Amino acid sequence: MQKINITSVVSSHLDTLRSKGELVKVDIVVFYVFPVLVGAAVWFLKWEVPEKALELSISVFSIFAALLLSVQVAMYSVSLREMTPPEDQKKLRSFNELKETRNSLIRELNSNISYLILLSVVTVTITLLLFFWPSPRMGGSGVAVALYIHFFLTLLMVVKRSSIVFSREYENAGN
Repeated sequence: MQKINITSVVSSHLDTLRSKGELVKVDIVVFYVFPVLVGAAVWFLKWEVPEKALELSISVFSIFAALLLSVQVAMYSVSLREMTPPEDQKKLRSFNELKETRNSLIRELNSNISYLILLSVVTVTITLLLFFWPSPRMGGSGVAVALYIHFFLTLLMVVKRSSIVFSREYENAGN
């Protein structure tokens, strides 16, 4: 059972939403509460995700899972790249802080990407079940919409963090 235990993936992702050891309440609201509220609204309004959208969701999230695995490999290669310390000893402290920040950001990004891959697999599974579920599927549509929004917001966070990491790598490659 330990081989399929995903709690460490979820836990390490949640750790990236911490600041000074505490979960950032705004992040919890944005990434979790907001999607659930929209999903609940979908359910209460009795709105149903169209069958064609479920079909597309299965394809889109399957592709995202594969692409995110590729991003994880790219991040791993960045993490292996050694940073050259400066010759000037006065700049060494600043260099060490930069190196630690880089390594921390790469670890957090790995956690976020792993979580997005997991979220993609869960979303594919749920939308596949909904696809074969007889209509009306309002409750399931609410869950699907909440997952879509949660995925999108988390993906935006990963894009921003990836941009920071790769921008710094490009800057350092020029030195």
